[in-house]
Amino acid sequence: MQRGGVTERVSAGSAAVFTGLVADTAAVVALLASDTFRRWCKDYWIIPTGLSLLLVYVVIALLEANSRKAGELRILRDTLREPSQHDRTLFSTVTASLHPDGRTVEWLKHGFICTSFEGSLMGPLDALQRSRLRDPRGFDSAEIEPVYRELSACIMRFTRVVNQHMWSDYPDNPSRLAIPREWEVSDPERYEGAMDDLNARSLELVEAYDAFLLTAQRNGVTEVGAEIGSPVV
Repeated sequence: MQRGGVTERVSAGSAAVFTGLVADTAAVVALLASDTFRRWCKDYWIIPTGLSLLLVYVVIALLEANSRKAGELRILRDTLREPSQHDRTLFSTVTASLHPDGRTVEWLKHGFICTSFEGSLMGPLDALQRSRLRDPRGFDSAEIEPVYRELSACIMRFTRVVNQHMWSDYPDNPSRLAIPREWEVSDPERYEGAMDDLNARSLELVEAYDAFLLTAQRNGVTEVGAEIGSPVV
C-alpha cells in the first residue's frame, strides 16, 4: 500500500466530514430560524427528543468502538515490537563470543595498552567476523541492525590496524603482538602514528559495542549468551 494513496484517502475523508458538518450545521440553523419549525418542535417534542437520545447512543457506541480498536492497536503494536526468535538467537551468539564480562571486552575497556598485548584477546573479534561472513542476514529489527553493522565495521577496522601495525616481537612468546620496538628509535613518527591509530580504533570499537548492547536492550533483546571458553571457529 502506497503512502501517498493512504494520505489522499484520509484527506478526502476529512474533507467530506468537514463538508457534511458545515452542511448539517447550516441546515439546523436554517430550521431553527423558522417559526413553523419551532412550533412543530413544541407540538411534537417527543420526536426531536427521541432523535437526540438516539444520537447520544450512537456517539457513545462509536466512542466505545474506537476505544476497543485503540486497545487492539496497542496490543498489536506491542506484539510487533517483540524481538524475533532470530534476533534473540543472534544476540545470544554475538554476546557469547564477545561477552560483556569476558576477557576481550574487559581488556578493551579497562586494560588496553596499544604497544603490546596477547594475540588470543583478538580471538572473539575474529570469530565474530567469520560468523558474519558465514551468515550475513543480520538482525530483523530495523533499529538493532544498523548498530550491529557499525559494530562489525569497527571490529574490521580495529583488526585491520592491528594487522597493519603489530606482529609477534617476542621470541619467547610468539602469540604476543607488539608494535615493533625498533620503530620507536628508527621511525618515531610511524611509532606514534601506530599508537594513535590503535587507540582511536579501540575507543571506536568500545563505543560501538556499548551502543549495540543498549539498542538491543531497548528493543527487548536482553538475554546475554553464555560466555564461551574459546572462540567459535
